[in-house]
Amino acid sequence: MKYATKRYVLERDYPFSKEKIWALLADNNRLNLYIGLFPVKFGNVKKEGEGVFHREAFAKVGGLVPLRWQEFPFQWEENKRYEVERRYLSGPIKHFVGGIELLDAAPNSTDVTRVRLTAEFVPQNILGLAAIPLTGYKSMLNTFAYIEEFIVGKSGDLFDPPQKKEKHTVDFAELDRLTTVLRNWPVTPRSVDLLHAYIVTKSDHDAAHMEPVRIAEAWGMETDEVLRLFLYAAKSGVLNLSWNMICPNCRVSKSEQNSLSGLTSQFHCDLCGINYDASFDQFVELNFSVHSSIRKAYAEVYCVGGPMITPHVKLQKVIAKGATVRLPVPGEENLRLRVLQANDMAAVERNAEATGLPLIYTDAGWSETVVAGSSEITVQNASSHDILVALEQSDWSKNTVTAAQVTAMQEFRDLFSSEMLSPDQQIGIDHVTILFTDLQGSTSLYETVGDASAYGQVNRHFDYLTKSIGKNRGSVVKTIGDAVMAVFHLPEDGLRAALDIQQNLVEFNKGKEDPIILKVGLYSGPAIAVTSNDRLDYFGRTVNLAARIQGQGTGGDIIISRNYLDQPKLRAIVEREGNQVETFPAKLKGIEEQVELVRVCVGEAESSELKILA
Repeated sequence: MKYATKRYVLERDYPFSKEKIWALLADNNRLNLYIGLFPVKFGNVKKEGEGVFHREAFAKVGGLVPLRWQEFPFQWEENKRYEVERRYLSGPIKHFVGGIELLDAAPNSTDVTRVRLTAEFVPQNILGLAAIPLTGYKSMLNTFAYIEEFIVGKSGDLFDPPQKKEKHTVDFAELDRLTTVLRNWPVTPRSVDLLHAYIVTKSDHDAAHMEPVRIAEAWGMETDEVLRLFLYAAKSGVLNLSWNMICPNCRVSKSEQNSLSGLTSQFHCDLCGINYDASFDQFVELNFSVHSSIRKAYAEVYCVGGPMITPHVKLQKVIAKGATVRLPVPGEENLRLRVLQANDMAAVERNAEATGLPLIYTDAGWSETVVAGSSEITVQNASSHDILVALEQSDWSKNTVTAAQVTAMQEFRDLFSSEMLSPDQQIGIDHVTILFTDLQGSTSLYETVGDASAYGQVNRHFDYLTKSIGKNRGSVVKTIGDAVMAVFHLPEDGLRAALDIQQNLVEFNKGKEDPIILKVGLYSGPAIAVTSNDRLDYFGRTVNLAARIQGQGTGGDIIISRNYLDQPKLRAIVEREGNQVETFPAKLKGIEEQVELVRVCVGEAESSELKILA
């Protein structure tokens, strides 16, 4: 028997912008949990015929009635609409298409949004016919209830959206015991209290996936402060830490490991259809979760393709074979158009003088590598199959904590010295800053004051360096004789550390008959992270150059690459400190080409104006 399609359209107005309503409703994992849907298990990507790919999904309604369906990719335009299609293989429903649309409630209105919910159900049998108004229609009403509780109960705080009342058990005795341990570390009482409340009150999803950047913003704290708190909490047993391998295109986790030793140098993304090399500063991210001894929290999956899972994607749309469509171009930089699975890309520019000629896609790829449009672009699918295109930001998110960032922190190296890559693994880092110091005249120091006194002074100088490096978000990798090698995630942190070291050396030397003199050099670039001598170490040309550059110092100075002063942020640091600088060419051992270097003479400038001497 064939059953008629049941279609529902519901609308309500709410006193929020489209952007805020979008952020609430496009987070489908949270929404689906709240409105009473069920956790889902998803299979790998499959493709049949000329259509786009899908995933096979499985769930049990009420833990009893099994459902199996093909879930096709979400289609959306950020802050405006999204839609998803499901073709059922078992259960009482045959077909479903549903989504949301955000409209202006009145002409020129930006602070009141009309939310339109749409749903089409095709019943498979009489049970489905009866279930649609009881489950499908009810879910739509629950979506409105979700928005209304957000408005009334949470005062519009996106960090704390409405939560379905969960039955989770917290071992308060263990939580109190471990947070007492945590308070012995250098953390503020307020931050520990906030973490305690978070663990007790937050949903399972939030407790199992704790994001330091987002939490820092909500708590009104610096990200580094929260990250340090979480590291100390992990050492104290309050939290667990793990490492996620993130696809560089869809930016979804493809593998989670409890230790760096579990990482491999290459991973595969079935959604994007590519293999990719692990990269410490982009594709390996740190994740925190509550420790199971305190609370058992699991991030149940309710959706794998919703807009907020890939927030860098501004628009995602299926373009049928032979179809031509117009796609809006938001006023943002660094956009690209990517065909999922094929991984073909074209850069997108907003240009008022664009010709409006279509960008054509064939089985061989895009007709152009760059396309321009004033407010929209025209795309023609001339390939032999339907395609799914994503209009996305190509630059990487700054809201994640990467392995390169955290492994450059002194606290991480001190607390988790056993965290190492497996002996046979080498993980690339696209950009890291390496700093070397060397104690000038250390041989004569031993001759002058004797072995014991010299040894003590050298060790105190190591402590001094470690403090200056750690204060500037770096960490000591190793000591080599009287020299120190340190690593920084950002070049500005390395430069600030170098300046701190030389500027404060006078104070360190006070009262000493034989003051120490340091040579400091640093360089930024790509490197390889490896395990060497049971610690995380770095190798490559950048490391070699940093060591050679330090050797060009005369003592009391800092040697940097000439291109540092081409970077406004780094140049401003040198200018602000009021140091005199001079540029000079150098031929470094083992480096074929001549290198342009800069000598920063700390505290010797006549004024705060930067002077570059030929």
